[in-house]
Amino acid sequence: MIAECRWWWYIVIVGLNIAALAVSDAAVRQILQAVAWLWPILLWSAMGSRELRHSTQQIVFSVAHPVRRQLFAVWLAGVCVAFLTGAGFAAQRILAGQWTALAAWAVGALFIPSLALALGTWSGSSRMFEVVYLFLWYLGPMNRVPLLDYMGVTNEAAAMGIPLYYAAITVLLIGLSLIGRRRQIYT
Repeated sequence: MIAECRWWWYIVIVGLNIAALAVSDAAVRQILQAVAWLWPILLWSAMGSRELRHSTQQIVFSVAHPVRRQLFAVWLAGVCVAFLTGAGFAAQRILAGQWTALAAWAVGALFIPSLALALGTWSGSSRMFEVVYLFLWYLGPMNRVPLLDYMGVTNEAAAMGIPLYYAAITVLLIGLSLIGRRRQIYT
């Protein structure tokens, strides 16, 4: 998933993760986390639709157990990108002993690739994820709307239990991804 990224893409990620550890202001750190999880949007948006875009579905789907093996591998790659781009923010929460904030961060790291995979398998395009994710990103973490705060950057979202809702939505999105991939294979 990250094989095509240029060297400067990694420099930006390292810089954002170092900034997460160096910046003491929580509001600035929240903005940095939102930017860090916007940076790989083009990597995530290809999830679930890459085979259709490159017309390789006949080759890719011809292996044994394409849903179980390949879909999980794609989802895991997306989760690894989320963990990579947000590692400094997770480390900061661990160092501060903010365990509920760390759990909310983990839910966000699982939610984003799940959303990308579900929308990619159902739409067959990267555009739907890009639009939906930008909308959620702008209203949730950037404008601190607690109901749309899938990253858990606001205290209000944590107090309302919003990360638990996004954890449930993540499970639902994974299920929809499985159904969408089966639909891609058998149609």
